[in-house]
Amino acid sequence: MATRAQPVVMMGSWMLVTGLASLFAGDFSGMIPEPTGTTAVATNAGYAKLFAELGAGSLAVGIMLVVLIPFLRKLISDKAETPIVEAATVVPVA
Repeated sequence: MATRAQPVVMMGSWMLVTGLASLFAGDFSGMIPEPTGTTAVATNAGYAKLFAELGAGSLAVGIMLVVLIPFLRKLISDKAETPIVEAATVVPVA
């Protein structure tokens, strides 16, 4: 995935994403209220609601990205087809 010159950047990105995922996991687990009972049945409803919301959000983002594919392809191809303008060489007149 990465070129030989960029393994440090890729490893740093991996560590950053892992840290953010851990931070978000802590925030999401704080959304679950303290269970009133000691059985799993008492807490399953809270977790089911949370995971349903996370799943719906993931689906919405996925659909949005699929809709944006043509725009992103056009944006990428426009940049690839832009001609490179070379700077003119200035020659001093003696």
